[in-house]
Amino acid sequence: MQSLRAKTYLTVLPIVAAALLVSGYLSLMESSLALTRLANRHLAYKAEQLRDFLNSEWEVVESLGLAGKGEYRAAQEESFRSYAYSVLRSDTELVFALDGKGAALFRIGGLGGGGIEAGRGEEPPHRLGPGWFSERLFGEERVGIAFAFEPFGWTVGLSELRSAFFSDVDAILRANLLILVAALSCAILLSALFLRHLTGPLERLGGQIGRIARTGDLSLRAPLEYDDEIGELARRFNDLVGKLESRSLELAEANRAEREAHETAVQREAETLFLLGRISDYNDEKTGAHLARIGALSALFARVLGLGEAAEELILNSSPLHDIGKIAIPEAILLKPGKLSPEEFEAMQRHTLFGYELLRDSKSRFLAEGAAIAHSHHERWDGSGYPQGLAGEAIPLSARIVSIVDVFDALVSERPYKAAWSKEAALEHILEQGGRHFDPRLAELFAARFGEFAAAWDELRGSPRAAERDALY
Repeated sequence: MQSLRAKTYLTVLPIVAAALLVSGYLSLMESSLALTRLANRHLAYKAEQLRDFLNSEWEVVESLGLAGKGEYRAAQEESFRSYAYSVLRSDTELVFALDGKGAALFRIGGLGGGGIEAGRGEEPPHRLGPGWFSERLFGEERVGIAFAFEPFGWTVGLSELRSAFFSDVDAILRANLLILVAALSCAILLSALFLRHLTGPLERLGGQIGRIARTGDLSLRAPLEYDDEIGELARRFNDLVGKLESRSLELAEANRAEREAHETAVQREAETLFLLGRISDYNDEKTGAHLARIGALSALFARVLGLGEAAEELILNSSPLHDIGKIAIPEAILLKPGKLSPEEFEAMQRHTLFGYELLRDSKSRFLAEGAAIAHSHHERWDGSGYPQGLAGEAIPLSARIVSIVDVFDALVSERPYKAAWSKEAALEHILEQGGRHFDPRLAELFAARFGEFAAAWDELRGSPRAAERDALY
């Protein structure tokens, strides 16, 4: 005849064991999946950064008509190597590139080398297609993601050692197994006298595990109620959660670093746009001050109109490209001191078309907006402008803004062929041309806020920031 204690053991212990196994397994699976997803996202984000960097660099080369020159391809390859090395965060990460036949062109990082590059022609054991892979590469078991860069015929891959990639998942597995073994051992060894004390803490511990699994809040901890096996179980569980929390913070810090790298890339894009504008302006202006003023005054106009920060940033970086088409105009016309002949003036007018054709097919929002401005900034409100004879609001707003600030800056600036006007005389001219040359609403707004525009012009004329930017070029 079975005793009550034996019946209790046979009834409660299997239930307790099953509960621990199920809760531990669910917690393990949830934690492992969450950590694996974070690692996948982190690797995919880096691969996306590498792909966007290659495409962005190539778009600039193509937009300048330099795609067929080998030295620019070599320069882009060297730039990509430098950038790829900057995104690596551990010796176990590896960036590599394969040619169309599957031969390794180079690899960066990996093998504990911290930036050591392999020579060209090194053959990997398998060819890779775009997407995720798990292969033996360069003598190591690796997981990663690859993408194609068609202009060079490359397959570019970013990978991590398989052991490093799944190290945290393996640690979770071992820790959970230890916890489950300890819990089951305690459940088997406890007697009926401690069954009452056992049930409550286990339920609270299981509830805490469930809350962490549901909410993902790794700051939660299991209560340490007793200094016994259950307390040890809670401590180990808390240690495990602490490790997960620490790893999560490390990943967050890595993401922050990646965001900063992205912001740096955006800043470099802005500098590249300014340099493109300087190319067109070089014969007229020996510094970049004119372009800096056009960009800043156009951004101020967008702010006064209440267009929002995104619109301000867009016109700030795209407006300096308004005369990019002048690079296709002969210097004899650009530098002619006297009045242009009708044929010369017709040739000069074509700089709006050249600028538009140069920029219009770019995927960059700054270059696309620059194309619209370059095409339309010589259009007039009354339709007498060029090259399309647009009138009124058919002219893009950004071009109408640049038209005003470009004329204002030209009037109040000294040129070899004219003296500088006073700001008041320039303002009077703009108001007189409202409804003819300029959008009358914008001309009135410019007059109403003229103090701000004049102060901004004075500040930009002699600002250290403008001087620093000029020194770059």
